[in-house]
Amino acid sequence: MHWLLPAVAAAASAAFAVAVLRQYAARRRPYQLAWGIALSMFAVASVALTAGVAAGWSPFSFKVYYLFGAVLNVPWLALGTVELLARPALRRAYVAGLAAFTVVSVVLVAMARVTPADLAVRLLPEGKEFLPVAVRVLAVVGNVVGTVIVVGGAVASGLAMRSRRDLRPRFEGNLLIALGVLLAASGGVFAFLASSDKLALGLALGASVMYLGFRRASAPVRPAVSSGP
Repeated sequence: MHWLLPAVAAAASAAFAVAVLRQYAARRRPYQLAWGIALSMFAVASVALTAGVAAGWSPFSFKVYYLFGAVLNVPWLALGTVELLARPALRRAYVAGLAAFTVVSVVLVAMARVTPADLAVRLLPEGKEFLPVAVRVLAVVGNVVGTVIVVGGAVASGLAMRSRRDLRPRFEGNLLIALGVLLAASGGVFAFLASSDKLALGLALGASVMYLGFRRASAPVRPAVSSGP
């Protein structure tokens, strides 16, 4: 039954991704597109995790899981925060950097030498045991930078809220997104213990909390009402 929670995480992430992308189709907000792509990555990684623990890992399923669940997901979540809060010049710089990071990550993960023997040891293999250093560095850099941006966005929203009560939904939404990222990241700790159920639970809870954050942050911003004469 190790596949059950990963399957739940995959279904939840996919449903949330569809909902956010439908919001993007209706409103055309770039941050909604970024969040929809990130949630889709959650879903793909969870599907790969489900297949791996249910039927055994292949090099392809492990690379898909690692690329979308450990390397690219958080930086794309951070893109949503950047699109929502940052100035145009910073947004353009981050998009350019993320595009380069994504291309390099896809190429290096695809070229990494992973054999069936590498994956036969544990229910949830540890990438640090056989993946190249460059791939693992990308995972660390992407997650650290992305988490700092998401959490920093929540803090920035809080500071803005002191004088802009109309931005309260964005503050609350980004706070939930930051919490969801931390929940999903905490599940990765259990990957080192080959505890796929707890990893999948972290992914499912993280995706759920982030989706609530997306909904809150996407609420229409209403102009602040002046109390003066």
